[in-house]
Amino acid sequence: MDVIDASGKKIGKILNLTFTFDDSLKLKHFILSGSRIEEFLEAINLKPDEHPVFESTAIKKIDTHIHLDTSVNSLKNSHDTIADDEIKFSDLQKLEIVDKDGVKVGRAINVDFDIDGRTALIAGGGLLEEKLESFGLKEDVDIIIPFHVIVSIDESIRLSVSKDELVTSIDGILKERANEIKNQREAAAAHSHGKKVRVPAHWRYGPA
Repeated sequence: MDVIDASGKKIGKILNLTFTFDDSLKLKHFILSGSRIEEFLEAINLKPDEHPVFESTAIKKIDTHIHLDTSVNSLKNSHDTIADDEIKFSDLQKLEIVDKDGVKVGRAINVDFDIDGRTALIAGGGLLEEKLESFGLKEDVDIIIPFHVIVSIDESIRLSVSKDELVTSIDGILKERANEIKNQREAAAAHSHGKKVRVPAHWRYGPA
């Protein structure tokens, strides 16, 4: 999506996201890309690699664009704003997601966040991909790893649950929602466009 400032000017697209982690993963900043020319000049070191950033509170509304309630001139740059303990999503994607025993279960391929900024990871690959393939749902379902089962982020993303608990949760909810997912797939096919179904893995073990 294009990002539009308060004056109606297109000021870029979302290049990256940053998060903090203190008991839960929480969205912190959106990082804007510049024009293609600016990005090229930065890539060949003819322009400082600086990008405007904003927090979710600056978003006025989201439709086909992201509309901010502030002007581009009021946005601070990434070098001055992003703290050392913030985690970029581009770095998060490089980390393995492992269970409480260190068994690999996949990688983060996307994020899902609530309006309060608490963030869940959309996971794929490895064990998760195999499970979806076994149900014939790989291209239609995203597995959500909720914030409350993420216990640490350093050289990997470690969960508080075991692989077996995670698999049991995934199997259970896919079976429960099989007809719903099938109907959504057929409706999407009838309209000639894909539609993702998001399955919150391990939801039974979360807080009420």
